[in-house]
Amino acid sequence: MKITVLCVGKTKERFLQEGIAKYLKYLKHYADVEVREIKEEKIRDLREAPTVRKKEAERILKALPPGAFVAALDERGQSFTSHEFADFVNGLQESGVRQAVFVLGGAMGLEETVTERADKVVAMSRWTFTHEMARLALLEQLYRAFTIITGKTYHY
Repeated sequence: MKITVLCVGKTKERFLQEGIAKYLKYLKHYADVEVREIKEEKIRDLREAPTVRKKEAERILKALPPGAFVAALDERGQSFTSHEFADFVNGLQESGVRQAVFVLGGAMGLEETVTERADKVVAMSRWTFTHEMARLALLEQLYRAFTIITGKTYHY
């Protein structure tokens, strides 16, 4: 299964870039995983948030590969334990999903058009993370899911 983590904006923090590279390296033993970044809008005033989300949503929707399973990460989505998330990922594989796209919004989050398009809406946590940190956390959880699925000793 090919997995794309579709993100709004670039990862600027070096420590996060290093962590992302580390988990991408670990994940290559389990799946074809890539991180794809799309342009983020500049935010000058919080009152512009709806406009920012709309413009970013247009880019996200345009970037989605036809036929891909889309999971949008949003605080209003379904929460999973690590084992439940592993079951979810395994279920995608077993049902023959060839490509899964996990969508992470920008600093202002995702517009409803993206969550409505998604096949599944997933909440990472009730906490709020920076959109850059969310990328690393998602990749770590994907790696953890694959180690649970394959019975490797990473998750205790």
